[in-house]
Amino acid sequence: MTKAATMKTDLGALPFERDPAIWLANSSNYAVPRQQRSRLALERIVAAAVRLFAAKGFEATPVSEIAAEAGVPIGTVYQRFADKSAILQTIIEGFRTLRMREIRDLCDSEQNRHASPAEVVALHVNIVFSAFRTDAGLLRLIERSRLEDRATHLDQSNANAEVADMIADLLVMKLPGRDAAELRRRVFYAHSIIRGAVVWAALPDCGELGEGLQVSDPQFARAALDMALAYLDLDQPASD
Repeated sequence: MTKAATMKTDLGALPFERDPAIWLANSSNYAVPRQQRSRLALERIVAAAVRLFAAKGFEATPVSEIAAEAGVPIGTVYQRFADKSAILQTIIEGFRTLRMREIRDLCDSEQNRHASPAEVVALHVNIVFSAFRTDAGLLRLIERSRLEDRATHLDQSNANAEVADMIADLLVMKLPGRDAAELRRRVFYAHSIIRGAVVWAALPDCGELGEGLQVSDPQFARAALDMALAYLDLDQPASD
């Protein structure tokens, strides 16, 4: 088997959208104002909330601080959102909707529909690591929230299962000789194990202190790819 380090994939570098204002536009919980002034104020509120929630935590961030960070009167925040929880839920719902659409588009792309099974697994690892490199603060907040909020936990679990299903669909199509049910089971476990390791590494604000376990470390992603390929009984292409 060719080592994962030689695979021509920049793991953890998918171009996911980073602008919280675009996340907001994908939320079904909120209608974006037509007037540019109101729209810009709303965008500043959302961007400020994302920064503060990620840096300080949801409970430690008062609405007054969000307003100050956004440079708007506190009344403007309450004109747009019923309370702080409404801000968070709008952000999370819009973020997840957009991310899942981006992942679905990646899986449906011409390139990945014609990719080898090993390249599909590399895409899978890339999705996990890219999400946590791009969205570390917000994902850290969501993962902490799911420990206490059952609805957040179920939403996140369903999203994880959907990503695993998309990857499994590609592999089942490309590996017709394999037991489809067993392959799907292994993809789900690979996703759960790798994502769990990444979550554990990303949860502390300082990141995991163990050598080689920083989410930004390319060796961490390549080791995850090696393990996933071995668990799924796949070799990398000889040309890589």
